[in-house]
Amino acid sequence: MMPCRSRSPFAVSSVLPCASGVSGLVVCCVFAVVALPARAAVISWDGGGVNSEWNEPANWNPNTIPSTADTARIAGDTAMITGAIVPPVQATEIGFGLASGGLVIAGDVNPAGLNVVSNVTVAGGGSLKLGGGGPADSQLNAGSLVTAGNVNVLQRGTIQLVGPFTQSAGTVALGDATLNAAAVATESGLFDATGSITGDVTIGNGDALTATLSPGVGIGDLAINGDLQFMSDGRLELQFTSNSRGDAFDTIAVSGTATLGGTLDLSVIGSGLPTPGVSYPLLTAEKLIGDFDDITGAGVGPGSWVPDFNVTNGLNVSYSVLRGDMNADDSVDEDDVELFARALRDEDSYHFDIYLNGFVAEAFMADMDLDGSNTFADIPLFLDAVTQSGGSAAAALAQIASVLSAVPEPPSALLICGMLGLAFFPAIKQQRSRGRRR
Repeated sequence: MMPCRSRSPFAVSSVLPCASGVSGLVVCCVFAVVALPARAAVISWDGGGVNSEWNEPANWNPNTIPSTADTARIAGDTAMITGAIVPPVQATEIGFGLASGGLVIAGDVNPAGLNVVSNVTVAGGGSLKLGGGGPADSQLNAGSLVTAGNVNVLQRGTIQLVGPFTQSAGTVALGDATLNAAAVATESGLFDATGSITGDVTIGNGDALTATLSPGVGIGDLAINGDLQFMSDGRLELQFTSNSRGDAFDTIAVSGTATLGGTLDLSVIGSGLPTPGVSYPLLTAEKLIGDFDDITGAGVGPGSWVPDFNVTNGLNVSYSVLRGDMNADDSVDEDDVELFARALRDEDSYHFDIYLNGFVAEAFMADMDLDGSNTFADIPLFLDAVTQSGGSAAAALAQIASVLSAVPEPPSALLICGMLGLAFFPAIKQQRSRGRRR
């Protein structure tokens, strides 16, 4: 093995025996410190110093700064690492049991950093904050990190892990920051991220505890260098806004494969409406697999979001406002008839069997008279729109009746539909005849 010399301010040792390659460099810089003298103890924070800095011995019990073989435990108070690279530790516990605890790593004129040989644990009442100072960087290097509390990584903040990053609860917020790990798993809680993640990302674990991924509080962009997978209890929240500066959506760029599942939640910030017919990219990936189990927030103002799932181009949405235009091609014609009838027959089955597969408007777009529900009263207005586009109202009515007749119960439904159709169709013809006489 060759000696490794690093000029990084976060390096544990300047000369370490290292394995070859990039991964060897990371391993040596985090783990070679085990060769240093060890006390093998839990050193607990008691905040007895004149300041809250990690490097103040009086803040620890006993009055000594944790070192390589020690577990640094911070409970009941907040420790600060400001503009300094503190001595490496074996493990770090932030919060313990039901007790709160916090750690803030903030670069100022000089970088700030902590190297942890094995694991960092953020308990339910714990909080970890990196970055946001400046102009220097803030970095946490560790073997792995497990959090059930709050992790907040701001600009110029980086978490660098050899192993996995696991979120079992709480909130993780990346604000234009960096997270590099062997894998990133949000099993429950909110992962609110803009910036860059390196590693395969999994949202949810199938245990029905909702795990949510969202690119920031407002409109944000997230880049994932790896794969992205949503489990059945995963949730993707994406926001849209339209203002004087233009239209904008949250975006996620995945370098690998995106596997869909769980729920897609679309929402709008402010009162601005999207431009009809414009395709907005939400998620780009090298390859797209699967569908969402549900999509919420489809209705926006008078119209509907129309999802477009492209195996090679990711997920896009467009916006449709033309009632009766069920296939979102800007025309109410014979191609919309079956979709209209399916939405009229059963809005729930239309939503799950048709809408979630993409390329169509939501079921409420069959509500031609805008009374808030899909009923037989919408049929004549729909037939009129088909006729205006050059289609046959009689053929459209027959197709609608055929679709509705596929529902065996109640047996009177088809008869009622037929009576309504026969009554309405002549009325439409008579109304048009009166219009021509004028």
